Amino acid sequence: MTKPDDQRLLNDLRAGRSEACGEVIRGHYQAVYRFLVHMTRDVHEAEDLTQETFAAAWQQIGAFEGRSTLATWLHRIAYTKFIDARRAARRNARLQERLTSLQTSSDDPSDSVAADDESQRLYQALHGLEDQERTLLVLHYLQGLSYREMSSVLDEPTGTLKWRTSEALKRLRSLLTDEVPHHVR
Repeated sequence: MTKPDDQRLLNDLRAGRSEACGEVIRGHYQAVYRFLVHMTRDVHEAEDLTQETFAAAWQQIGAFEGRSTLATWLHRIAYTKFIDARRAARRNARLQERLTSLQTSSDDPSDSVAADDESQRLYQALHGLEDQERTLLVLHYLQGLSYREMSSVLDEPTGTLKWRTSEALKRLRSLLTDEVPHHVR
């Protein structure tokens, strides 16, 4: 349940009163920051995630239903930001590991040349797509976001994103097959 002071602040925030934003920050910034310092064990990352937390809170203020206190809601957003950062770090570590293994996996120099050529063809084809198509493929296949996460990022329904991603993938495949010389097919 929201406290009476929280309700007043929420009403002010929803009414667009900028002084309410400052009041929320003054009242909750340090607690959220300390929580994230404990979670991340890194003051710089905690600072970044705290800022992301408050930015997300302003974007989602209309969705806050008041079933918890404002402090609890802000901590929930902070925790979600922390989990997202951990997932991104794991994805980046796996990608780095794969890239390293590609570079060191073979003693045959022609293997690395072939891998480089394939990567170059893929990236050229990817950049041949429309911006919206490229965005979908990068978010899903290179960044590892789920369709639900993409839905939050792009503010579009999950089903629509699945269909659009499928279409973008078909277009990418056609660009890649169009690059193959006709006598090789």
